[in-house]
Amino acid sequence: MSRIFITGATGFIGGEVVHRLANSCLASHIVALVRNEARAVQITTKYPAVVPLIADLDANLASSNHAGSAKAIAQGLGKSQSKNPVWIQISGASVLSGPEIANHSYGNASSKVYNDVADASELRDIIASSPKRVVDRLVTNLSASQPSVRTAIIYGPIIYGLGNGPVNQRSIQMPSLAKATLQNGFAPHVGKGLSAWSNVHVSDIAQLVLKLVAASQHSTDQKSLWNKDGIYFADAGKISFGDIARKIATFAAAQGFIESPAVKEVDDEAAESITAHAAVLLGTNAQTRGDRARTLLGWAPQGPSLEEEIERVVTEEAAASRGSASPKI
Repeated sequence: MSRIFITGATGFIGGEVVHRLANSCLASHIVALVRNEARAVQITTKYPAVVPLIADLDANLASSNHAGSAKAIAQGLGKSQSKNPVWIQISGASVLSGPEIANHSYGNASSKVYNDVADASELRDIIASSPKRVVDRLVTNLSASQPSVRTAIIYGPIIYGLGNGPVNQRSIQMPSLAKATLQNGFAPHVGKGLSAWSNVHVSDIAQLVLKLVAASQHSTDQKSLWNKDGIYFADAGKISFGDIARKIATFAAAQGFIESPAVKEVDDEAAESITAHAAVLLGTNAQTRGDRARTLLGWAPQGPSLEEEIERVVTEEAAASRGSASPKI
């Protein structure tokens, strides 16, 4: 079993990982970094065996793009008493959307699907050339300066589902789209709605983390799992944002939450009222295929489908919206 230190334990994905680890036989000791006593109580109430470590964090410490925290983790791994410590980082698939973001090109179609095995070299080049991916570069290159450390980085697509974590159990993209649909009476999509992302249930992301933890315990010679090769996608399918909007509108109208199954194009500026960074999260392309985890770890998505999630989240948002008012697009 492993001694595990986890950041982001109160977040949507991190909380799911804590839940899965706490209910597995993989960890002998779990320490979770938290901001304050209130968060520590929330964690230990649900998971008494998890040890909270309270730190006076600045606002960006839990961010996947915060270089200072990443460097601190790297330094800690360098001093670890473990023979071959492991660092598993979760980042976002918008790393694949760099050119669209730079050109403010949102809502357009792309046929490119990135494969984490076949396109590994190209992916390393993308990470290396992305100015804001300081942490990702540190993770993928760490073994060059610290050969004993093994690293892996998981690029999450649209991650949906109801989490099991102790604090935040909600995702961003799907609830935001459902809420905007109910508020406005139509389902919005950015631009033409032709851009597409892959998607996966939050439980499947957590299971991939557990697969990597288990692999780290059983073998130290599987070089294809770690470091420069340790780039992972996790996907259950892919769908355009226009199709997501149509599915949301159709279900919402069928339930009587809106008058008709209308969808509407919005520009990138108007989309910001849906959620922060909406043009990127809802208007770019990030289509992936995770063959590395499937082939080397036996991982496969098992969680509910995106279609099931749409029904659940629209129903949930409808219940939450009764009696509340929010700005419209």
